[in-house]
Amino acid sequence: MHQIVSSLLFVPHCAACDVRVDPGAAFCAVCSVSLYELGPACPRCAEPQLRATPRLCHRCRRAPPPFVRADAVYRYGGELGRALRRLKDQRRPELARALAPLLRPALARRAAHVDVAVPVPLDWRRRFQRGFNQASLLLGYAARGLALPVDRGSLRKVRRTVSQRGLDLRQRVANVAGAYTVAARRQARVAGRRVLLVDDIMTTGATLAACTHALLDAGAREVEALCVARTEPAELD
Repeated sequence: MHQIVSSLLFVPHCAACDVRVDPGAAFCAVCSVSLYELGPACPRCAEPQLRATPRLCHRCRRAPPPFVRADAVYRYGGELGRALRRLKDQRRPELARALAPLLRPALARRAAHVDVAVPVPLDWRRRFQRGFNQASLLLGYAARGLALPVDRGSLRKVRRTVSQRGLDLRQRVANVAGAYTVAARRQARVAGRRVLLVDDIMTTGATLAACTHALLDAGAREVEALCVARTEPAELD
């Protein structure tokens, strides 16, 4: 009943500028112009590339990440970047519902070869301050109607970290090292399973790698990652 009432009351607005849009549209026609699909990218970490035929980037050749692959739907920036910042910084959980259609097609394509989808968690303090976990909301809305189980409780963030914004790669890796775990009583939920890790933005992949280590330590068969947006190689926002 709650979902029915919520659907009836939900009026779609552009996630960047709040003008009315058609149902299922994340952005208005004006804001949509600034969206750029990911395009050619490293097949392992999704770092955008200029070459027409993508290949493993230097970092993945030197030190492959623990996830088998990462992907993103769009490049971070423009009105998409603004919408994702509004979602978190302005505490606008309804924007997750507006943005979910951007993620849904990619999520649907992966539903056939993964066993469970897991959102990147927040620590309890950050979640209390914000009132929600944006990755969990995006995943929940995007996965509706798909034959893909969503597990919001097994992967947990157990150590508070500073914001990753403004940190370089080495600092980001150190910041999130050991910050995530799967409780012993929940390990059976991921053991032997192919896990899809979902987040809103991927920059260096440090957070996704830390989450992947926790899932693999709990017995996950393999982990791949999917995000709404991927930053450019030089960006660390």
